[in-house]
Amino acid sequence: MNKFNSLHDLFFSELSAISTSGNEVSSNGSNQTELLFRSMRLTDPTNLDIGFPSRKFNINYAVMEFLWYLSRNRNVENIGKCANIWLRIQDGQKEVESNYGTFILGEQWDWIKEELTKDKDSRRCTIVIGQPYHKTKNWFDIPCTQYMQVFIRDNKLHLGVNMRSNDIIFGLCNDIFNFCLFQQLMLNELREIYPDLELGSYYHSTGSLHLYEMHYDMRDNILTDKGPHACTSRYILKPEITIDYIDEEKIFLPSKDMAKSELVEFTNNQMEKLFI
Repeated sequence: MNKFNSLHDLFFSELSAISTSGNEVSSNGSNQTELLFRSMRLTDPTNLDIGFPSRKFNINYAVMEFLWYLSRNRNVENIGKCANIWLRIQDGQKEVESNYGTFILGEQWDWIKEELTKDKDSRRCTIVIGQPYHKTKNWFDIPCTQYMQVFIRDNKLHLGVNMRSNDIIFGLCNDIFNFCLFQQLMLNELREIYPDLELGSYYHSTGSLHLYEMHYDMRDNILTDKGPHACTSRYILKPEITIDYIDEEKIFLPSKDMAKSELVEFTNNQMEKLFI
């Protein structure tokens, strides 16, 4: 398994691997270059910036997506104003299945905390996202993420995520960013039980890691970009950020209709509350 200290380096290495070793495939009416069954490890789940100018990694949108997950609201009318992919895959009720917060937060999240309180070395701490009904409910949105698993080993909290499919340009970058924030959120909650618990590694596995043909020019620009790129920002949740605090302070994307500019401003304000 390839190991990286930053999302920037992980992204570049996997993009390079697709370019040199990927296979050309056609799926759902588009061409892609694909690698099967890729696994990678991020040793610092706070080092989440991507510095390549051609990628134009939008931190505001990545955090907005996290806030949407925290809302546990599957409606896409607001988030769709900032990423139209959500509008393209919505159902007749303007909802999608891939608001991961609806699966992560709640009974499965609480069960993990209880289990790790009873058994710090537990191997049972999974969160299942992919459901059998997803294959028939909304053909346009069968969640890419299948399950998550949490371990405490050597007094460090590790998170692993398994995905059936991952687009490397947008999907992988935003998914890893957000899952690492969920890892930090779980760390904050478990520190109420284990005050000295530390942040461990993030593990990411995907059945299909692919690059869409429409992003080939972007890939070429990134792979020939010599840099240097200063990715000095760290995205570390404040210690007080727990689910209860989030709900009390309403640190999540509102359900009321908002203009795109209002959503961006709202997210910037929430970032000041979330991060050290």
